[in-house]
Parts: sequence; structure tokens; C-alpha cells
Amino acid sequence: MHRIDSATARANANGKGKTGFHDNADLPNQDATYFTPEWSNALQEEVANVIEGLGLTLDKSDNGQLLKALVQEFGKKKVLEDAIKDYKELIKEDRDRLDKLEDRKYEDTQIGETFWTSKHFVTAEAVAEYKGYGKWQRALQGRVAVGFSDNAEDHIDFRTHGKEYGEHEHILTVEEMPSHGHTADIHSGNIDGNIRAGTQNTSGMEANVGTSNTGGGQAHNNMQPSKTLDCWERIE
Repeated sequence: MHRIDSATARANANGKGKTGFHDNADLPNQDATYFTPEWSNALQEEVANVIEGLGLTLDKSDNGQLLKALVQEFGKKKVLEDAIKDYKELIKEDRDRLDKLEDRKYEDTQIGETFWTSKHFVTAEAVAEYKGYGKWQRALQGRVAVGFSDNAEDHIDFRTHGKEYGEHEHILTVEEMPSHGHTADIHSGNIDGNIRAGTQNTSGMEANVGTSNTGGGQAHNNMQPSKTLDCWERIE
């Protein structure tokens, strides 16, 4: 294709360097722009090539073939372009969702749950830095965890959630001591001898036999064999 280049073509008619058609009425003794066979054939083949190239057969009686060919081609292309655009948007949405999932920190301990570890943390801030999320406080300090029981025959402490009980050391009370007795050695003899009967006295009254005290009365260790670990509760 080329722009009209006949002898009467008007220079710069369609912009700088772009020749075009003009009646040239403003130019003395100048005819209007006329067609040349070369330009007419170029225009014809440009249009015919589009129509035939898009699968239509030239029809002398149909002056709307170029429009039909363009609508047919670009209509299909538009559907395809829209489908590709939608697909790209879906891919972008999926990619964004995956990026968010990849950037999100996996929080394996929820608020109110505990985190047990053999690693020792001195501060709650150290736990938050290690886990990458949350606010923490020490839990079960110096205590053993016992599973909650809904068995009515179990002790009430086991059936009360959050109840703290027990003691590290314990001193037995008289009621807690096992039932037991003591023996006393009684020696017989006369009052004039070196040994006298244990029940004999000069007053004629009954004699009481006492036993000496033993034992230190100290508290005994009440703890099971244990190992101390870090236990932290997430509070935020």
C-alpha cells in the first residue's frame, strides 16, 4: 500500500510528509488530485487480501465483505483475548493467594494453648522471637500437668479445670500415721536389789511405762521422678 503520488496529489494533505487528495481550487491552473492505476490497484489488493485472507470469497454484489471479515476475525479474537485475560487474572489471583500463604507465618500454637519445649527461654520475648508470633507467659511453673477427668469417682481436684493442688513436701499428721504400737521391756526384781519390778513402786499406786521419742518430725519429699522443661502459654 502507498499514499497517492500522482502529479496532482496534494503534499502534506494528511500531515507532514503525507500526501492526499485535494480539489486544488486554491491553486491556479491546477486540476484536482486524480487516481493512478498503481494506487487504485494497491488499494484494491489491500482490501481484497484482507477479505480473502480471512476466509471469504470476493463477491461483487456484496459491499460489506470487509466489515464481515473483520467482525468475524476480531470477534473470535476478542473472545480469545477475553479468555486469555480472564485466565491471566485467575493465575494472578492464585499467585497472590499463594504468595500470601507463603508469607504467612504458620501459627502452630493458638491463643490459650501451651507450648512445651526442651529448649530453655529466659524471657517471653525470646519465645516470641523464636516462634515468630504471639505474646507469651510461663505456664505450670513448678507444677505437673494432670488430664482433666469427667469420672465422678475421681478426686474433685481432677474434675476441676485449672485447679492447682498438691505440695512439694509433707509432714504427716497423727491422723495420717499408720496404726501401730510400741513394746516396752519390763524387768522383775526386788526393791532392795539393783533391779526392781517395772510395776512396783513405793506408793502402792499403778506405775506407768513410757517409751522414748524417735524420729525427726521433718517433712518428707512428696515429688515423683521428674524432668523440668519449658512450658509457655500463648496469651495474644
